[in-house]
Amino acid sequence: MKKSTYKRIINIIILTMAALAIVQSLYHVVIHVEKKYNHEIVEDIIAKDLAESWDTMDDQLVTILNLISNCHLYDEDAGLLCERAGLIYLQKGDSIDYYKYLGYAIFYLEDSKDDKIYNIYLDLANFYLNTYASDAAEEMLKSANSIKPIDEIENPQIKIYAYRMQGIMYFMQYNYNDAETALMKSKSILEDHMDEPYSESYSAMNDVWLARIYEETGRLSKCKELLDKWEDSKLFTTPVYRTISLRDFVIPYYQAKCYYLCAENIKEYSNTTMDSSATEQAVIDFLHEFMTLCEENNYEKAELYTILKVQKEYPTRNEAIQKELNFVLNELYAILFDQQNITYARVINDIVYDAKNELEINKSRQNDHIRRLSITVTAVVSVGILIVLMLIPIINARFDGLTNLLTRNIFTHDLKLAKHSKVNYGVIMVDIDDFKHINDTYGHLHGDDVLFRVGELLNMETVLGVKAYRYGGEEFVLLVEKEALYHMGAIAERIRHSMELQPWDFDKSLVITVSIGCSQGSGEQDVVKLADDNLYYSKTHGKNQVTI
Repeated sequence: MKKSTYKRIINIIILTMAALAIVQSLYHVVIHVEKKYNHEIVEDIIAKDLAESWDTMDDQLVTILNLISNCHLYDEDAGLLCERAGLIYLQKGDSIDYYKYLGYAIFYLEDSKDDKIYNIYLDLANFYLNTYASDAAEEMLKSANSIKPIDEIENPQIKIYAYRMQGIMYFMQYNYNDAETALMKSKSILEDHMDEPYSESYSAMNDVWLARIYEETGRLSKCKELLDKWEDSKLFTTPVYRTISLRDFVIPYYQAKCYYLCAENIKEYSNTTMDSSATEQAVIDFLHEFMTLCEENNYEKAELYTILKVQKEYPTRNEAIQKELNFVLNELYAILFDQQNITYARVINDIVYDAKNELEINKSRQNDHIRRLSITVTAVVSVGILIVLMLIPIINARFDGLTNLLTRNIFTHDLKLAKHSKVNYGVIMVDIDDFKHINDTYGHLHGDDVLFRVGELLNMETVLGVKAYRYGGEEFVLLVEKEALYHMGAIAERIRHSMELQPWDFDKSLVITVSIGCSQGSGEQDVVKLADDNLYYSKTHGKNQVTI
């Protein structure tokens, strides 16, 4: 093969690899640019307080889900969007999707370098605490603390949130001293960040749980002080803020005030005074207000928990009131039973849907695999065909089509290598005697038969160290390397003798002979000319002979 051919093949391979590398690099650049562009969109969405976008919450959810499903995002951005989607689902009362998207958020934020993953576990703990699933909440807080201790959290908002959740957890475990300590730590950190947008709502949330602690530990005046502080807060008076803070402030506030009123107006009175209609009616009126709030916003568990606590710790002897409370309790049990059945049915439906969806995904993946395999096979076959198409002209350039001998170009290349090696080599020149007469007498087709037969004879001599070439027309040449030089004369004589004995179908009596010239040398000696001179001698001195 010519050196230039090798170069062309290498250049094609290099260019192909370079093109693939460029395409791959461009793909990654495009993806990076898209992620960077989408990062700004995500920042804009997350920067908005949920209250600010309350009226467009559904539109925002559609935008978020579209970004998550159809756009390239940094993992952290995807996690933040999933968290926001979860919070929107929570406000819409869809707890299943709330759980699901917080799970997605945990997945995407798992390797986050800041405290965002911590915040997700706190959100889950908060949800469990407000549904009175204390064990599940404790597991979430343990998961959060396994990331880092609260003291090491750098983000002040998350740190304040973490101490509040820790305090509520202690409260649920009746560990009021540690609960108060944790909440006071939360308040202490918050005091250094009172200019932040979240400061007012976080202060209210801390205070309402401190009020609960004060009520439980008998410090009713301190409890009342904190409840009065937030009685006219915009978290109550502004519908949007009231809805958003319902779980973390409004419901706990009503619970705290219910317990306070019961403790203040019933428990501390004497038995003769305890059931006075005016006093108890004031408590019942507030309980009714609280129950209405819970039932309108699907907080029946909080309502049930509160009524049971009131019945247990602040019992009344008023039969009408007791009858009403029992009626409400029975209604709540029925509602919660129905809700449990609905939730259970939805979970089952989700399992069925997920199973179906999993099979569809697996089928889609299988189809994708088959498609990729088909593309791969097609590509391999195409590359194979391309290689064959590339090799055909290379092979054609290397071998003579009629005699199957190497071409003169290959001989020129091999001769150059032999000269550069500075090692002795030999050349055998072969010429068919009277070939023009054969062509003229028997035609070119039979002339080709003669050329083909000579090619066969020469190919029979191509052993280790011997190569045969068609030099041109009826001339042939053999290149003999050093290890075969000793046999060069025998090779030449064998060729001459074999040719003389060949039978020809187109003329049984015809004898065709060859004249041969041989020479050897090394380096820059013109061995080919010497062999050609010896061939000429054979031709002019009777033909059908070998001259060395």
